Amino acid sequence: MSRIQKALAKAKATASHDRKLSQPRGIASSLRQAVKNTGIFKALLSTKIDTAAMARYRILPGVDDNKVATAYKMLRTRILQRMRSNNWNSLLVTGPGPNEGKTITAANLAISISKDINQSTILVDLDLPRPSLTEYFGLTVDAGLGEFLKGEANLEDIIYVPDGLERLTMIPNREPIENSSDLIASPRMHELIAWTRDHGDATVTIFDMPPVLATDDVLAFCEYVDTVLLVVSQGMTDRQALAKTVQLLSDYELLGVILNRSSQIVGQTAYSYY
Repeated sequence: MSRIQKALAKAKATASHDRKLSQPRGIASSLRQAVKNTGIFKALLSTKIDTAAMARYRILPGVDDNKVATAYKMLRTRILQRMRSNNWNSLLVTGPGPNEGKTITAANLAISISKDINQSTILVDLDLPRPSLTEYFGLTVDAGLGEFLKGEANLEDIIYVPDGLERLTMIPNREPIENSSDLIASPRMHELIAWTRDHGDATVTIFDMPPVLATDDVLAFCEYVDTVLLVVSQGMTDRQALAKTVQLLSDYELLGVILNRSSQIVGQTAYSYY
């Protein structure tokens, strides 16, 4: 058994004695030394990405458009500034309804942040009813988040490092999961959250989640993240749906709103942030 596998096993044993997250950063403390000794981002599973799939879904670096990359760099800078000023390290990305661009935003933001040499990013596909990151990146994986939450895989079996994307680590999900909100507060989810929180201030964890009005997953998970990023789409997001979403999220930290497909900005993937 490798050093990382032993550390993960120890963290899992510790988590079994404490299912609450009142002191979440201590649950996986045994991983901290493993990270320092081996560099967990370099030692875990490597997987190939499909640039053709990334181009089809407009995921960087598959998009050959400097304006898009620049837009995400600007978004990255503003988000990191806000997160650093508040000592935040975890971010939930969602939207009021489907097809508003929240997964594309989560993926491209994660990639853009990881290109900052001072940062690392963990991207988690927590849209359990409709996972899509494996399709967007063209990934083929043996196990994903669903298998881990069901007890069919260990944590070290679902953490991947995409080839060519330095400082980006992914936890994909292969298949849709029914009754997903029942797993949000499960001991295994607590174990995963503890692992993401144990990498220090230089690592940002981004959770891609379902639309707020589609399931109760986001409301069940908000307490486990520092802040929420809301994605809306011009010409698609209903004003009443947006108002209801903002009301539902009023008890949580809202980092900002991304306006996707704005007609005031050239290009279909331009973004406005406020």
